Amino acid sequence: MSPIRFNNLFVASLVSCLLGLASDHRELLAQSTKGVVDRGRIAMMSPQFNPIASSGEFVFVANTPNNTIDVIDKRSHGVIRSIPVGIEPVGIAIRPDGKELWVANHVSDSVSIVDIESASLTRFQIVHTIQDFDPTTRATRFDEPVGVVFASNDKAYVSLSSENQIAVIDTRSRVILKRLRIRAQDPRGMVVQNGRLYVIPFESNNQTQLSGGKKQDIDGNLVTFDAWEHSIANNNVLSIGHVVDIVKNPNVPDRDLFVFDTNSDELVETVSTLGTLLYGIAVDSQGNVFIAQTDARNDVNGRAGTKKHGLKELENRPFLNRITSVKWNSASGSDVKSKPNVSWIELEPVPPNQPHRDAAQATPYAIQVSQDDRYLYVTAAGSDAFSILDATDGKLLGRCDVGAVPQGISIEYREGKPVNAWVLNAAENSVALVDIQVPNQPRFLQSIPLDDPTDAVIKRGRIAFTTAKA
Repeated sequence: MSPIRFNNLFVASLVSCLLGLASDHRELLAQSTKGVVDRGRIAMMSPQFNPIASSGEFVFVANTPNNTIDVIDKRSHGVIRSIPVGIEPVGIAIRPDGKELWVANHVSDSVSIVDIESASLTRFQIVHTIQDFDPTTRATRFDEPVGVVFASNDKAYVSLSSENQIAVIDTRSRVILKRLRIRAQDPRGMVVQNGRLYVIPFESNNQTQLSGGKKQDIDGNLVTFDAWEHSIANNNVLSIGHVVDIVKNPNVPDRDLFVFDTNSDELVETVSTLGTLLYGIAVDSQGNVFIAQTDARNDVNGRAGTKKHGLKELENRPFLNRITSVKWNSASGSDVKSKPNVSWIELEPVPPNQPHRDAAQATPYAIQVSQDDRYLYVTAAGSDAFSILDATDGKLLGRCDVGAVPQGISIEYREGKPVNAWVLNAAENSVALVDIQVPNQPRFLQSIPLDDPTDAVIKRGRIAFTTAKA
């Protein structure tokens, strides 16, 4: 069971409370939101995966609220061009030959292909759009794409988050060849490495469930209350008085990592129980996997019904902020059905210990591994931070503040050495430039603002709602 997902009405109400809006200010908010809609903009914040990429002299950025790909010159650090694409671009990837940029448009259910070849007459223009509609109903069959990766110059993969599928696309003909089924909820993040496609679903569960059952089956463990008596006979109207228990059931499926062969597109491995909300994935040259994730603790205070558990038991820590490490035996890799070694890098002290405010790493989101496999580069979206970790033991080497809600990282190399990290701050809609030449002393250099039509009040509300600093 995933953590609670709030409806839009609740979110809007909470944002208003956070901003301390009186009735006249709420009217102002309604008017300003209407202005956003009138300009053809959608006031939402779609999920991102790898929304920023560095290639040659440029950095390409998915400017999600502006519906553009923004091109930043690495020398001047300025935005030199904005390329209109689909609605809410959230993920990008550069074809291995460097000639095309593929863009996943989350709301318009499409992929925009942008020509970025230096000598081309159509450079920085869309040369094709990939969509797929049912010929009878005309409904999309390419629903809410998020991630894009390439197996080669000839094959691309696109994660269709609402379809629980991965589309396999011929890059030359632009034809969808097949779809890979993901037996989990909301696949977003993908990486291709050494002939393997690694896929993570965002809304993985953590084997927790409501513990209701038949009266005669109550065992105090998996079944703790009479579901018929409590939920149907007495509390069946809008769940009034519905206080139940949550327990962990080891028999509940919890598929977190899917590994496919990129030649045959056959599933070769599934790994379970790695985390709850899986945001980012990186794979080193040896096939070792690192997943940025938050692990829900909803079973810690789960006996709300029978033992009156509440916030006290959670110790103000509904999640553990972690990096999951998955390593196969070096001789076998993920080629055989061998059980991998799974461990967790704790980014913060484990409860009852609490992190210092200036060292918090809430909501680890984007993650990259250095080309020499020595370092992990990680953003903490809830703490507005960028960190460098030792990839071997997970030790924190250095940390610096960036902007609000960092969700993307692109590492710039010179002569094979990492020199800069370009970090996309999603809620602030800016790019932070960080000097990473000294791993234990990353230095924030500057912030590059991106054009953003989002109403200022909504923008402040998003930042307030997302931050863990409150």
